[in-house]
Amino acid sequence: MLAKDIMTKKVLSVSPEHSISHAALTMLENRISGLPVCDDDRKLVGILSEGDLLRRAELGSAAWPSAIRDKAEPEAFTKTHSWRVGDVMTQRVVTVDEDAPLGRIGAIMAANQIKRIPVMRAEEMVGIISRSDILRAIAAAVPDAIAGGDEAMRRAVLARLCSDLGLDGGAVEVTVENGTVSLWGQVESEAEREAARVAAQTISGAGGVRNKLRIIAT
Repeated sequence: MLAKDIMTKKVLSVSPEHSISHAALTMLENRISGLPVCDDDRKLVGILSEGDLLRRAELGSAAWPSAIRDKAEPEAFTKTHSWRVGDVMTQRVVTVDEDAPLGRIGAIMAANQIKRIPVMRAEEMVGIISRSDILRAIAAAVPDAIAGGDEAMRRAVLARLCSDLGLDGGAVEVTVENGTVSLWGQVESEAEREAARVAAQTISGAGGVRNKLRIIAT
C-alpha cells in the first residue's frame, strides 16, 4: 500500500499571510490539528500545527519558560506574538512522495514525532496523511492470501519466516495439517519465538498455530 492509496486528497491549507486566529478557527471547525501553509502559487512553504501555538502570548506568561519570560530572543518573541501564519509556522516540512510505501511513511512519522505528513508529486502537494489515515489502513488490512492447500500454506509460512525474521528451514520446521500450522525447531529467544508465531498467523487461511519452538539454552 502506497501513500497515494490512503492519503486525503482534498487538503485544507492556509496562506502565510492569513492570521493565526483564522488558522486556529479553521482547525477547530474541521477537527484537525494542523494545516499545510501554501503560497500564492500553491507551493508548500510550511506547516502550522497545534504545537506551534502552545506558547502563544495569549495563553499568558505561565505557559512560557522562565528564560523566555525574562528576556525573549527575537525569534521566540516573533513566534509567540505575531498574528501572521508565516511567522509562526514550522518552515522545515517533512514530506513523502506519493509512491512511498506505508511502512516507510509510518517510520518517518514516528522518527520525526509528527501527526501528519504532506504527500508530494515532484514539487506539487497532492495530499496529506494523518495518523488516523494510518489507523484506517491498519484496520482494513487482511492477512496475506495464498493458494489453497496445506503444502501451499507450509511454503508460505516458511517464506515469511525466512524473509521477515531470517529463520531458515534448517532452524525451523513447519508442518500443516488441515489448515493448522505447527512450528518446530529452535530459536534464540522468547521474542523470536513469539515473532515466529505472529508471522505464521499473518498467512490467510491458517486455522491456528501450534508453537512448538524451543529456546536454545545459553
